[in-house]
Amino acid sequence: MGVDEEGVLARIQQLGLQSATLHDLVALILSREEGDVGHYETAAADLVRRYPGKRLVDLGQSELHSIAGLEQFEGLRILAAIEIGRRAGQSRAQLVNEISSVEEAFRLFEWLAEEKQEHFCAAFLNTKGAVISTKVIHIGTLNMSLVGAREVFREAVRENAASVVVAHNHPSGDPTPSAEDLALTERLTEAGAILDVKLLDHVIIGSKGNVSLMREGLI
Repeated sequence: MGVDEEGVLARIQQLGLQSATLHDLVALILSREEGDVGHYETAAADLVRRYPGKRLVDLGQSELHSIAGLEQFEGLRILAAIEIGRRAGQSRAQLVNEISSVEEAFRLFEWLAEEKQEHFCAAFLNTKGAVISTKVIHIGTLNMSLVGAREVFREAVRENAASVVVAHNHPSGDPTPSAEDLALTERLTEAGAILDVKLLDHVIIGSKGNVSLMREGLI
């Protein structure tokens, strides 16, 4: 039978979807009825082996065509489930109306973990910490010659912001700040002090975790 469909379904019904493995979830998405779960064991195992964890979000139709036993419509069902998750993550970010903690900053920018390229973003806040707006400042390798204080604080002045939180992602998944990250943070802090727009935090988002430079004592 392959995957023990009764065991998988019983566990999910008793403990919820959070108890399912990625393998279980893929087989469940592909199944049209309860008895189909085991039928998709091979395709689910192949897919999870090739695209473990968050690499699933990188899938396209061409990659799915190479999975043995997976028909085009079945592949589209997987892509649809991934897209639902992506949009749900973006909706969570939109629900962040103010930043009063590091966790809220992480939640606002958590969508960056899915991006294949580096994105440098900023959230502009009023005197009460409410988010006035967010903006993608730069896409591509983070470089101080390309991402400068001017771009960030020009927008802050335009929005009449009292403070700013900046964020960028590490596509490698490792959120450990680089020397370039620290140097840019220092420049932003200095520029903010001159313009009386405080840099509250610089958060780094990765699939393996997030880092707050403020929490680390680096701001």
